[in-house]
Amino acid sequence: MKTHIIFLQCLLVFLNFSSFAQLNDSNREYKTIRDAFANKDKVEWLSLTNQGLKALPDSLFELTNLKYLDLAHNQIEFIPDQIKRLSKLKYLVLSRNQLKVLPDAFSELIQLQTLYLDHNPQIDLDKSLIVLGMLPLLKTLSLAGDNITVLPMSLSGIQNVESLDLSENDFESLPAGTPKLKQLTTLYINDDVHFDLERNITVLSKLSSLKELHIENDSIRILPSNISELKSVEYLFLIGNNINSLPNEINRMKNLKLLDMTGNPIPPPLLYDEHLRPKVIFRINKN
Repeated sequence: MKTHIIFLQCLLVFLNFSSFAQLNDSNREYKTIRDAFANKDKVEWLSLTNQGLKALPDSLFELTNLKYLDLAHNQIEFIPDQIKRLSKLKYLVLSRNQLKVLPDAFSELIQLQTLYLDHNPQIDLDKSLIVLGMLPLLKTLSLAGDNITVLPMSLSGIQNVESLDLSENDFESLPAGTPKLKQLTTLYINDDVHFDLERNITVLSKLSSLKELHIENDSIRILPSNISELKSVEYLFLIGNNINSLPNEINRMKNLKLLDMTGNPIPPPLLYDEHLRPKVIFRINKN
């Protein structure tokens, strides 16, 4: 009887270890395709950053259980149609490559939730956004540093996106169709000295779900009075601008909870400005 108990205990330990090993294999971050092929049917996470890739190897598309793929900091110029074989991808990083356009087959990545397409300065954004608009679960998208001087109307097609990063570009205005992004809660327009905040507030005010807005390091000198039109915004980040006063109209932002003015020449007494409601957290530089 005792022998049976010991055997059962050993069996349970083995089964628990096996379960842990399987979980560990699937969650492990592999850094070469060769290593990933050791667990070809289990690998979910692969990072091929900084490997000098100019094209994606055919063998990559045999890892059909991949959920997380990082291809940042390479010289990749195009994505082949075989990308559709990675149909379980949820998280894809294509940052800092030389991509020209996303293929139509990219639209078959129907599980994709997060895409970093930033710092691809030659990307055909109009055509790529049309493809991205076909992804039903895409929630987070970065287009930072993509050399954008004019945002195309196709931006309005990514209607399921909740977080959008348009930082480090050179555009002045948001397209008229931007308010179609009904799910957008977080928007970054940082490090764009050409962005005209006053001119764009009317469009921003029509983003009905917008809660968090970042307009940082944009060389803004005056916070326009029409800032009051941003009724839905709760968290406003104006870090690193040149603003030295606040308009009284900011108190009409009824849902505002946080105003971050760090890095602006705001005098400390404004911390107690009667026009800024007590419930608003106000951040400025500490002396």
